[in-house]
Amino acid sequence: MIAIILENNEEYVSPVFALRWAGWQSEVLAFNKERSHLRRIKMWHPRRQVFIVDWEEFGCKKSVWEGYDWVLQNKELWKAVRFGKKAAIDDFPRFKEYAEEIILPEWFEVKGERDIQSLMNVSMFFHDSIPIRIDKSENNIEIEFDTTWDCIITVKFEGVRASELVDRIGIIYDSALEKTDGAYVWKVTCFEPGEAGGIVGFLPVSGEPCIVCDRIEWSIKIGKSKYCAKIKEYESLYDFYLDLKSVSENVFLKEDKLILHHQNDTLIIEEGSKGYITTLNGKKERRQWEEQDIFEYAREFLTQVNPEDIKEEVLADVVSVKPLYAWHYVRFVLLFAVLWSAVGLLLMLFANVHWLLCTVLFFAFSLLIFIVSIFASFKEKERRYIITPTKIYYFNENVSNLTLEISQIKNIKLYRSLIKKSAGTIKIRQKSGSDFGYGLIAVNDAERVYNLIRQKIA
Repeated sequence: MIAIILENNEEYVSPVFALRWAGWQSEVLAFNKERSHLRRIKMWHPRRQVFIVDWEEFGCKKSVWEGYDWVLQNKELWKAVRFGKKAAIDDFPRFKEYAEEIILPEWFEVKGERDIQSLMNVSMFFHDSIPIRIDKSENNIEIEFDTTWDCIITVKFEGVRASELVDRIGIIYDSALEKTDGAYVWKVTCFEPGEAGGIVGFLPVSGEPCIVCDRIEWSIKIGKSKYCAKIKEYESLYDFYLDLKSVSENVFLKEDKLILHHQNDTLIIEEGSKGYITTLNGKKERRQWEEQDIFEYAREFLTQVNPEDIKEEVLADVVSVKPLYAWHYVRFVLLFAVLWSAVGLLLMLFANVHWLLCTVLFFAFSLLIFIVSIFASFKEKERRYIITPTKIYYFNENVSNLTLEISQIKNIKLYRSLIKKSAGTIKIRQKSGSDFGYGLIAVNDAERVYNLIRQKIA
């Protein structure tokens, strides 16, 4: 495994001997710039500073670390690199054979599964990436991506057999790359429509952008471009109306008001002094929407799903357990309240702080936060989840604006409830790294639903 590492804004290349996956606290064990010492290096500090360009599946795991067996078993080495310290390679001679300078190629060629993993991991599956340049010539397509993860990646798709909708990408949320039938297939599985340069227009796109080609090469440049995702700006409600009309025929412009119909609901949008004002079924909403949010809100209204709209086979239809949902989030508030009250008690007993001050600042304050949290949790509306062979629908008040493709699930975990038998929380982790629907809480069917989803993603 080889990585480009930033040290004091200077780049160097080092083998990676072990790594620890822990989100923003992830680390690698690698050389320093002079290749004289080994040290534990944070992958984010706070910016990204480790870019693994040659991926390798380590065959050994010990505790939270995975790496080479002879590295993980070396107790003296791990003692030496504790607490941010460095280990001199003179004290660990086996590392000297790896200390030679590594010259990376200008272009990395994708030849097999390991190379696919290298590209997709260093780009983070192109999550939050913006195509800032797309060049087409004969049977080749070259795309430059600002990954927004502190690197710019350029990909050459050579010998292109087919391509669809590549020019209609504004920002990418997830993508996949695989080799099949002697060709490479790159698919953008989740994105906002738009155009190169990060222009997001939200005009609907039917299908997934993809490129099928014979050969792929890529290069990496550390840093960011000047581009960022930009919402298409509308000069008038009429332009807004034209784009929404492409989403649904149930859109009308009358007396400087946009009128949207979806089944039995009517949404009216008009311009106000502080943003767009919305009226839903005759009741004016308190929030005034800004331009970057109002189109997405209107599109979700026009494309929302009701349970009766689902045509696929329903594998499970479950409803949230409100007490369990409340406990899932209130437990952290309860822990804070107990610890904060304990601090007040210690100050009162050992620091001679007046009991009235401790009561107000610690005990009363903790009780207030706990009561407010419980009240807010129990005010949450009931949630409903419908699982089909391909999707999970999340319904709030019997209307769904949030749908997850089962193919985009990376892993799931089941947390059984101590409050209600057979109930539990299913936490769903997407390939893009985010959680779906704040977790899935099922009544009496948690284990059955968990096994059902796990079987579908296996």
